[in-house]
Amino acid sequence: MATHRARKERLSIWLCKEGLNDRSILKVDEANDPVTLTLPVGSGRLYVKRDRVGTVPPWTHIFTSRPEVEEGTFKTTRSVGAVLLIDHLDRTFALSFGSGFHLMISEGVERDFGMRVALSAIDPRKMRSVDKASYEHNPLNSRTQSTREVDIFDLRMNTDTDMLYAVTGASRLPALGSHITGRDALTLMLETDVDGLPAILEKVMELYGSKLPEEFEWFDNVRRVRDFDDMQLLDILLDEALSDPLQAVVWLGEPEIVDWEGQYGYAFDLRRRTPTHSVLQLPELAAHLDQNDRGLSVETLKSTTVHVINENFTPLKQWTAYRCLYAEVPSGDDRYILRNGTWYQISQKFVETVDRSLSDLERYAYAFPEYDYEREEDYNRAVSRADNAVSLMDQRTIPIGAPYDKVEFCDLIRNGTDLIHVKYYRSSGTLSHLFSQGHVSAEAFVGDLEFRRRLNEFLPPAHRLVNPALRPDATKYSVIYAIATSKLLPDELPFFSKVTLRNAYRTLGALRFNVKIAAIPVASSLLGMKKYKPNKAPHSVPR
Repeated sequence: MATHRARKERLSIWLCKEGLNDRSILKVDEANDPVTLTLPVGSGRLYVKRDRVGTVPPWTHIFTSRPEVEEGTFKTTRSVGAVLLIDHLDRTFALSFGSGFHLMISEGVERDFGMRVALSAIDPRKMRSVDKASYEHNPLNSRTQSTREVDIFDLRMNTDTDMLYAVTGASRLPALGSHITGRDALTLMLETDVDGLPAILEKVMELYGSKLPEEFEWFDNVRRVRDFDDMQLLDILLDEALSDPLQAVVWLGEPEIVDWEGQYGYAFDLRRRTPTHSVLQLPELAAHLDQNDRGLSVETLKSTTVHVINENFTPLKQWTAYRCLYAEVPSGDDRYILRNGTWYQISQKFVETVDRSLSDLERYAYAFPEYDYEREEDYNRAVSRADNAVSLMDQRTIPIGAPYDKVEFCDLIRNGTDLIHVKYYRSSGTLSHLFSQGHVSAEAFVGDLEFRRRLNEFLPPAHRLVNPALRPDATKYSVIYAIATSKLLPDELPFFSKVTLRNAYRTLGALRFNVKIAAIPVASSLLGMKKYKPNKAPHSVPR
């Protein structure tokens, strides 16, 4: 006699925040009155999405105009959906079915609940898909998936620079089915009925409260804060920090890569007598707000615009001042970082690991002249002219293909062996570019014969390679990161810049290059430089 097998059900499980009523979790006005369900333990309330008759899409006319197509072939009823709320283990769980997820209120659920459970239940060697975002530059969301089960690193997951948003893989636990997907919700496919749900929730909560497996411990290193209440609390902490900005870790910087060739400066409004500043600085913004009887706060930062101005005093682009603010706010054992208008939670353990890895980074013993130029190429040219031991290599790019297309070998060469990369510190994005340029060009130098042949054409005669076919001895060369800034290096770099510097430092060390860092002094005149729109500007901006 054949035995009856329960049908496999697709369960999307959400953990609701504590202390909320049903109206804070679901759009109950869009559902029918709840149906109370009796469970072996706990209690359940089933909300079925109210059925509304929709309209037939207009494209169906091409078919209904034909006599062969019967009336009613295309249905107008919208898809059915429901959410089951279960009170169990002193928590409320929401299980959505069909289009029921449309009833969910995102602020009512715990973020990353499904992710943490999935990471505790998935076999790290049997992954199918990851959704991730890089925080090296502007966060870029991407999905990497495989047609077969692979290791998470085969999905090109960089645990130092990527944040994980969602994951799918094979389950290690038969009780949770064969495959699991985790995001805010946990998605399972398994044989069960309503009476079996409490036991599943018990197993899920056991995993949620457990320590992450060793293979996934890095998940807690950097996490984007997505909970609305948490973001509001962090903005309150930021307001407290802004009340004494000299003691806080806050500063202004461009939130994205900009075209330094085409821009002239920055203005906080477009009135004629508002100065254009060469450099974004928080004291200048605070002074502007004070002149307009507005204090420095999260509210004023979000309502103030930073305009990028060209030489005709015409705006090229704009950001809110909040997007331009970089801040680091401690809370408990963790550090929170605001970058490009987004809050990130950084574990203290990760901060200590990064700082420790840079503690032995050597300082470059060379007295760079003061940086007093608006363009880096002008500074590099001046340094090479002032010191016969320094040769100019700036803006001499060499194509190498692959994702980088072409790179500069370096900006300056000193004594034939010191490969100096110069950058005026404006934002963490510009520093990421600097550190990337250093290790990419060094890799090409030791590993790419064609790169060395082309490079030899640009090198000064005294420094040319005798035989480009021979792999250079990297131990005889030093990669120098020279940053024009008043900050203490590398301690006072933005945290994400420290991470990219650490990665470059490790890569170059593995290639056996010497790596050093240098702070170029910045002229006070450059920091305080202001320009005003002339009365008869070629393309004036109205008041």
